[in-house]
Amino acid sequence: MLLVLLPLLAAAQQEMEILPLRHRTVDQVLPVLRPLLEPGAALSGMNNQLILRASRKNRDEIRQALAALDTPARSLRILVSQHRDAEMRQSGAEAYGSVGSGNVRIIQPPSGVAVGGGRVEIRRDGNVVGGQVVDTRSTRAAGAMQSVQVVEGGRAYISVGQSLPLPLRQVVVGPGGAVVTETVVYRDVGQGFYAEPRLAGDRVTLEISPQFDTPGAAYGSINTQRLSTTVSGRLGEWIELGGSGQQAAGRERGGFSVGTSEIRDDRSIWLKVEEVQ
Repeated sequence: MLLVLLPLLAAAQQEMEILPLRHRTVDQVLPVLRPLLEPGAALSGMNNQLILRASRKNRDEIRQALAALDTPARSLRILVSQHRDAEMRQSGAEAYGSVGSGNVRIIQPPSGVAVGGGRVEIRRDGNVVGGQVVDTRSTRAAGAMQSVQVVEGGRAYISVGQSLPLPLRQVVVGPGGAVVTETVVYRDVGQGFYAEPRLAGDRVTLEISPQFDTPGAAYGSINTQRLSTTVSGRLGEWIELGGSGQQAAGRERGGFSVGTSEIRDDRSIWLKVEEVQ
């Protein structure tokens, strides 16, 4: 009988109290405060105020916790750095020529594995013997740095880029035949990110979705990189969000030629959150 009466006695000792919010919203503080409620207590909120029903001791605990939470939102600067490094190397050597006399002639044309390289030819009496060697290395680096200011708990978006014109041809077949229309459409290519930071002391948890688009080598093509993740770290420190790497190698061998090619493409994304004083 005593065990049945204890919850009733506890409920009888609970009182209602209204707690106004000065800096934070109801949605921001409720998830943190509700785990602190005693059994039988209740906490809800609306119109920038909390409605609390609890014992005097538990109300004191909730007020102390709320005082630590209901502070002015800190202003933050989010920086995102995106890098791309690509390298292509090509090497090859080949021999070619045209040798013969009278009506008989042997011809070995260039295979193309050393196109663009240094060439040596010997010509005598209508005969040609030559060779060429190529060894090229090209690198390409691209990067983008964006920053945006946002208050903790807020959501920010920033994007920079360009619009690429792309030709579009449409063919519509009707009763009178085919009608061809040619227009130009524009596709946005740029770099940017969505971000939503949350602070706990000097540590930050960030939900972020960066994008990194660059024009491709082929006309109308676009290289696209997307990432969506949640990361945590200290304020002022660079955090690696992720990256990607591609590597390919090829070898071509013929009767009078040999060629090799290597391609490497690495991308990385880093982030830093700073507090703006």
